[in-house]
Amino acid sequence: MARSFNGAVLATALSLTFAVLPAEPGRASSLMSACKVDVDALCKGVEEGRGRVSACLFAHGGRVSGSCKPELSKVTNSGTFRKVVPASLGSLKGTERDAKFRQVCAGDIKNHCGGVGQATDRVLACLYAWSNRISKNCHAEAKAILTGN
Repeated sequence: MARSFNGAVLATALSLTFAVLPAEPGRASSLMSACKVDVDALCKGVEEGRGRVSACLFAHGGRVSGSCKPELSKVTNSGTFRKVVPASLGSLKGTERDAKFRQVCAGDIKNHCGGVGQATDRVLACLYAWSNRISKNCHAEAKAILTGN
């Protein structure tokens, strides 16, 4: 089965969060400059645009370099970011909803997000970063998590 990503709802929801970068070129430039080594090491192959690189760096938050962390924090601590990727998603861990999400997205998580840990917000950010390569079923589950359905 070919992996594709319609992305309409997930991309819309997450692009609102990550739209901070395209709307503020200076911030995007600062992030890309400060995080070049991290992008090359952790996010190689992530398509630029719509905040995908920022999402990838956020997903790998514990592994980003000291020079990258301050610039990444400017994005991830913004109200816009936290409205769409709330830290409260972590409270889903261990629930039936989270188990279903992880079961449906297991292949996509394994292929693209193995190094991001278990926090649901980081896993969802990682899946967004690779949104052009995740399965339709995983997309539907990610959408359900984000919309609370």
